[in-house]
Amino acid sequence: MRKITVGSAIISDRAKALVNQALDSNRISSGKFVSEFEKLFAKYHGVRNAISVSTGSDADTLALVACGGYPTKRESEIIIPALTFVSCANSVLHAGFIPRFVDIDPLTYQIDPSEIEKALSSDSSKVKGIMPVHLFGRPANMDPIKEIAKKYNLFIVEDAAEAHGAEYKGAKVGTIGDAGAFSFYVAHIITTGEGGAVITNNNEYAGILRSLRAHGRACKCEKCVLNIDSSYCPLRFEYGEGIDTRFFFERIGYSSKMNELEAALGIADIEKLDEIINKRRSNLFYLNKELSKYKDFFQFFEEMPNERISPLVYPLVIRPEASFTRKDITDFLERKGIETRPMFGSIPTQQPAYKFIGHREGDFKNSEFIGKNGFYIGTHQGLNQEDLDYILTVFEDFIKKH
Repeated sequence: MRKITVGSAIISDRAKALVNQALDSNRISSGKFVSEFEKLFAKYHGVRNAISVSTGSDADTLALVACGGYPTKRESEIIIPALTFVSCANSVLHAGFIPRFVDIDPLTYQIDPSEIEKALSSDSSKVKGIMPVHLFGRPANMDPIKEIAKKYNLFIVEDAAEAHGAEYKGAKVGTIGDAGAFSFYVAHIITTGEGGAVITNNNEYAGILRSLRAHGRACKCEKCVLNIDSSYCPLRFEYGEGIDTRFFFERIGYSSKMNELEAALGIADIEKLDEIINKRRSNLFYLNKELSKYKDFFQFFEEMPNERISPLVYPLVIRPEASFTRKDITDFLERKGIETRPMFGSIPTQQPAYKFIGHREGDFKNSEFIGKNGFYIGTHQGLNQEDLDYILTVFEDFIKKH
């Protein structure tokens, strides 16, 4: 039976060669491959700084701390969408803030700017920032979000974990706010196995990020924090006699550095990123076109004006008038070898870990509906034409039975 996965790590010969070079260098922790990966990632986005970290979750956490400072008391809030992967909310807490959830646009699955404004107009006293999530590779509606942030003097950290290369009005996601956070998890568009990065044009934030990922070290230039060669640094003893900046800690930090093997994988993927994205987009458009005859049953993931989707997956939402449930179709797909995942759901009302926030079912109707009726399958670059046509055949078989 054919197996259609949600995601797949495709390790090229180029990636294997780079990993072997890293192994042969006898340096496994951060070094020249990490430095090269950061330069390439920054260049791709047209920004001054890319700071690699251990995970996408750490990218969110460290970006929030860099932009907002680490709160001395847990009372400041960050606005995030109710519908997203739980790591976004976790990262807000890990950064010392409290998540302030708002509902999403039911057609785009992205945070609804009108809901942000509604939340702030009722009480903005504790809110310090907004973290829009470019969910599934679709850009959030950033212009009104930027206007709201300016109105209330809030910073913006874009979670672009699932949206490498996606564009909003010609600007790559992650470059629109104060900082952009990315994940390189194995099923994502670029993969380093694990790993993440933060991009920013703010050099001060970049320095803080380099310090944060290395336990809060005082040394935070591009080279020092990687400890490639400490002997060259003219600032190594700038804090005074007997003080080595590599072992002088000016803030509470984290242990969150990417290693050389991960960076080697990432370099190979960056070199062909546009090719990867174009293949994923081609798969998305083909499935949308061929499945459009079932539009009475499903809401599709369709590109809108002023955006360029970089699809992580192929999401579908079952319409209320459909004669079947999500369980009906996902069970059928799984039996046929097509892997499925639920569309996360409303974190504050459908995930028990966040009951302590105090929301009730019905507070986030759009997120809750999608949490009950949405699912996704793969659209990654590893799927060939036979795979796509197999998906269509399985959907046709299911619809005939229902």
